[in-house]
Amino acid sequence: MEYKDYYKILGVERNAGQEEIKKKYRKLARKCHPDTCKDDPGAEKRFKEINEAYEVLKDTDKRSRYDALGSNWQEGQNFRPPPGFDDLFRGQQFGFGGGRGGARSFSFDFGSGASAQGGFSDFFDTLFGDIGMGQHAGARRESFKKGGDLETEVRISIQEAHAGSNREIALQGPAGGKRLNVKIPAGAYDGMKIRLTGQGNSGPGGAGDLYLKIRLADDDKYRLEGNNVIMELPVAPWDAALGITREIQALGGTFSIKIPAGMSTGQRLRLKGKGMAHKGDLYVQIKIVVPNKLNAEEKRLFTELKKVSDFKP
Repeated sequence: MEYKDYYKILGVERNAGQEEIKKKYRKLARKCHPDTCKDDPGAEKRFKEINEAYEVLKDTDKRSRYDALGSNWQEGQNFRPPPGFDDLFRGQQFGFGGGRGGARSFSFDFGSGASAQGGFSDFFDTLFGDIGMGQHAGARRESFKKGGDLETEVRISIQEAHAGSNREIALQGPAGGKRLNVKIPAGAYDGMKIRLTGQGNSGPGGAGDLYLKIRLADDDKYRLEGNNVIMELPVAPWDAALGITREIQALGGTFSIKIPAGMSTGQRLRLKGKGMAHKGDLYVQIKIVVPNKLNAEEKRLFTELKKVSDFKP
């Protein structure tokens, strides 16, 4: 079983704080992401190692278990485990769950070094997998079992989804209530889930996660077609016939729009890049509205127009 120095992989000291670890991880993950390093055959392997290291060091419980193995670990295939560690594994064969193909078998020999048979990073599975130990298997799994995840819905307006917002969420549990300030990103969509790590139910192996499911409230002014925003613009018959420039209030600000002559109800004008979170477009849909009541002069003019016009809709 090859020892992996997670601190070295992320390039941080063993006493590094969580913020430093997070910053280092994000920097390395961007640098080694397979999508940005398509010409580097080793990028995917480094990316997996970086994620594996961060998965352990970001979690207080996992980091404590990892650190408990002591500073006597040596790089490479050989290491000196802490007292009692070899007795725990010597001569045993364990099944590790979690793989797509079900349980996997690993054999360890601590007499002349360490060897393992298994998939990617046996070291990680050995420390943090579900280890079967005969009659103690169930108890060991329970001792590391995390609490259950929770899910709740939060309803936001289209304007909040467009610009992003901060919401205060009130939670009530057996230990009492608490309030969380949650950042909703710009471009949030209906059905999107935001994970709040460690805010779920408590368990022996740590707390589960809380998932906030975004729901967009109905809006009288705007509707969505993917990232495109649709809004109706009421227009008088004479403005639709003659053309006019109008100021409209839309997501992201006020815009000037030119309505060409001859527009009909249902026709659309497009403002590129003015849609949801500037990822889509804004479509202004024309709606011709006639007066409910005509005064005497308006009625005379409409009657005259009817006489002289040969327009047949």
